[in-house]
Amino acid sequence: MYKFLNKNGQTLAFGLGVLVTIIFMLGAFPSAGDFDFENMTDEEVSKVGIFDFGLKAAVALAIIAAVALVLFGIYHIATNLKGSLKGLIGVAALVILFFIAYSTADGVATGSIAGAVEKFAASGNGTISEGNLKFIGGGITTTAILIVIAAASFVISEIINFFR
Repeated sequence: MYKFLNKNGQTLAFGLGVLVTIIFMLGAFPSAGDFDFENMTDEEVSKVGIFDFGLKAAVALAIIAAVALVLFGIYHIATNLKGSLKGLIGVAALVILFFIAYSTADGVATGSIAGAVEKFAASGNGTISEGNLKFIGGGITTTAILIVIAAASFVISEIINFFR
């Protein structure tokens, strides 16, 4: 199965995407002219069901792709542990970096994040807890560190290539 999907997987995925798109178009386009979307309220638009198949199919395909990604990743790691060691070390380093950034985050909204938190609270969708703010701050810090590392790697590799 793995060899078959490795050889034909992209073709099958593309074909499945085309098939789902054709089915969606055959169902949605003929009846799309029956609705005046520009003059409908949001509640009326949400009751229109002609797009349901397309949305559900897109969500289902995304879930199938995510599950396949995880399962084939685990399969590859299990069958080639030595070849996967660098990737596993990289993932572990990323998790450790995020854990350090999360642990050092203070959980207080400042700057543009404070404005976003206020807008979110004003929208009535709930509140953002201190733990959520620590998670957000840890993610932003991790991203900033990774951007600096990527830029430094680029500059260093160009300097090395210049002297070769």
